[in-house]
Amino acid sequence: MSNQEARQLKIKTGSVVRLKKELALYLKERDSEQQRVNALKQGQADKHDIKHAEDVLAEASMIVPDTRQRLEAAVKDLAKLLEELKESPGVAGSQEQQTAAQAKLEAEQLITSSA
Repeated sequence: MSNQEARQLKIKTGSVVRLKKELALYLKERDSEQQRVNALKQGQADKHDIKHAEDVLAEASMIVPDTRQRLEAAVKDLAKLLEELKESPGVAGSQEQQTAAQAKLEAEQLITSSA
């Protein structure tokens, strides 16, 4: 595997890992805000507080689909690169290839579970 190929693989793997973390964080934030809205409604909080919490929930919910799409695109790019490099000498079984394949698998699982 050439230095350029290794560099491309590391960059694309890093993108997938970063976007996976972002999506997980946004999903957690959305769930947290949903619980907060539910708690305010059950506690019969002030209408203004409930409305504000619902607005925050809406903002958190809008970020999720965009991040999921960016992650899906990054996974697709990484899968394409892995397929191209499969024929390259020194790639099969390399640490970079294993790390990339693991990141791709974890990202695909997160995408599926968050759909």
